Amino acid sequence: MIDKNKYELLQNGTYKSTAWGIPAEIYNDNYWDGQKHSTIEGQVPNVTGKNELVKAQITDIEPKAILEIACAPGILMGDLSTEYKTVGIEVDERYANDIQRLAPRTELMFGFFPQVTKKLKAKSFSNIVALDVIEHVEDGNAFLKECNRLLVKDGILIIQAPIMLEDGIMDERAFHYIEHIWIYSLAHITELLNANGFKVINVDRWKPMHEQITAIKIK
Repeated sequence: MIDKNKYELLQNGTYKSTAWGIPAEIYNDNYWDGQKHSTIEGQVPNVTGKNELVKAQITDIEPKAILEIACAPGILMGDLSTEYKTVGIEVDERYANDIQRLAPRTELMFGFFPQVTKKLKAKSFSNIVALDVIEHVEDGNAFLKECNRLLVKDGILIIQAPIMLEDGIMDERAFHYIEHIWIYSLAHITELLNANGFKVINVDRWKPMHEQITAIKIK
């Protein structure tokens, strides 16, 4: 499942999988089963470090409300829910109890983003967090458009994903062609963000394959 040869390198520096799988089948098939991936509980130590990178970029503007897209294992929303209203999205409702144990004050929604949030009121959130998710989404433009709709002006969008920065460093495990449809270049993700009313204000890296882009909604 790790094969760089199953990616097409685009002119903008982004890699796109030529053999990606069907999301509805992948993420509704006991994704957190402890075999293909870790269990929900087993994910907690894996996310502790990168969550600190996220927390450093959170804004305190009103409304003090945070949406996390693909929120498993839930520990980030659990931590932030003492100061913010928190809403988390996951695909498979079978993991509701596992996530809720780590984020008991967080409201959970189940389904695929951006379709799952279409009934939410515009400008409901000051922060949106999307860790290890946009690379799995075929239509990144629609993803960012909905993020813009849900954020207030000057709201913050924090994305962590395998992103090719200017140094060209990337963990080969990022080329998981079935799940990772995109390995965005920094130039490409910046272009998409700009086109959807955002401005990149910070670029960071927890470790290769976990690059972090922070963007502010300017319009």
